Amino acid sequence: MSATPLDEEETPLLWADDEIGAPEQFWRVLIVDDEPAVHEVSSLVLNSLRFRERRLSFLNAYDGAQARRLLADYPDIAVILLDVVMETDDAGLQLVRHIREEMGNDLVRIILRTGQAGLAPERLVILDYDINDYKEKTDLTAQKLSTAVVAALRGYLALTELADLNRALEDKVAQRTQELVQANARLQQSLNALEQGERAGRQVQFKLLPQPEWTHAGFHFSHLLMPSEFMSGDFVDYFAIDDDRVGFYIADVSGHGVASAFVTVYLKRFIATALDSQRHAQSSAIADPALLLGQLNHELLRDRIGKHIAIFYGVIDTRLSTLHYANAGATPFPLLADGSGSRYLQARSTPAGMLAGSAYRNQTLTLSCPMRLLLCSDGVLEILRERSTEQRCERLRQVLSPQIEDLGQIRAQLGLKPEDPHPDDVALLLIRWNTHSGDSSG
Repeated sequence: MSATPLDEEETPLLWADDEIGAPEQFWRVLIVDDEPAVHEVSSLVLNSLRFRERRLSFLNAYDGAQARRLLADYPDIAVILLDVVMETDDAGLQLVRHIREEMGNDLVRIILRTGQAGLAPERLVILDYDINDYKEKTDLTAQKLSTAVVAALRGYLALTELADLNRALEDKVAQRTQELVQANARLQQSLNALEQGERAGRQVQFKLLPQPEWTHAGFHFSHLLMPSEFMSGDFVDYFAIDDDRVGFYIADVSGHGVASAFVTVYLKRFIATALDSQRHAQSSAIADPALLLGQLNHELLRDRIGKHIAIFYGVIDTRLSTLHYANAGATPFPLLADGSGSRYLQARSTPAGMLAGSAYRNQTLTLSCPMRLLLCSDGVLEILRERSTEQRCERLRQVLSPQIEDLGQIRAQLGLKPEDPHPDDVALLLIRWNTHSGDSSG
């Protein structure tokens, strides 16, 4: 309303930017004004304008309602030349709110043109409404209109390019996210397969263990194994060498998990071969702890296993009541409790498979009845809460007595819970001797 015609004697601006635009051949410009003359003059002034080699295409609305319909039908409108006062004094301003807030259209550039500045003061309108330019019709020449439209198109182009870039980035992020989801799914499948393999390996390893409770000639053997992972690098075993002698050992393979567990299988095979050789009178190493550990050391280095084994190996002669043993780096030392009290069987040496020149020495001990012999892997010491290794060993020594009847009592006193996570594998082997006679039993 109250429009002042543009100065038609001025020459419209012609623009020749250096970049070729998008495939569309025109920019949509919506003219919203209730005066037909304003539409005619605006179209005439801007008709020859080119921006980035694209002409302008005009849409015409004569009130707010008509403008809303056109905006819904043409989402690619780049610039709106908008009058303020039409069917109502604030029809143009209401349309601005509709575009920005209800339609959520932040791309279209809005140039507000008013012939009654008093009804829409520039300072208040610019602050309260999301418009891009404010022009009074009385001051708007052809030159100024063309300049304002080109500036608006340049802003629209920058925003659409940014929006396109954001969409491309979002598409790439979505694609990458999908790829990561698929990769994670494949990884999870691999982890599940690995876990199933580890569970199967655990079952195999635990089947290699001896019976949980076993008695031979009055000597009762029991064990407890608590892996820090699915499979354990600790291992225990006990077996009859002949009618009078029993062999036993506790081993701790360096490292944890599957790789260390495989070495326990290697160890089991090595001991089984030595036992078989004894029974076929081919070798007596199974009854000679130092000789057996020396052979194990040699084979581990020869086969380049890449792991070393801390192992204590002993042979009990049930007829003579003697213990022959040798140690290859196993700690803590075995703990013996009898009528004289409890003490460690100290025997320092290097683990098997570590040094080619390692030498192991047999030691012999006469046993007295009743007797308890406890062998532990070093994982037991890591669970105890005492501050120093010496204090933890002393705590362990105080637990063992000739009155201990099973590993459950020791486990309870040490606070060992199989369901709790452990920083290291835990293995215990308890040998009890209460009487001078007895037969083998399973």
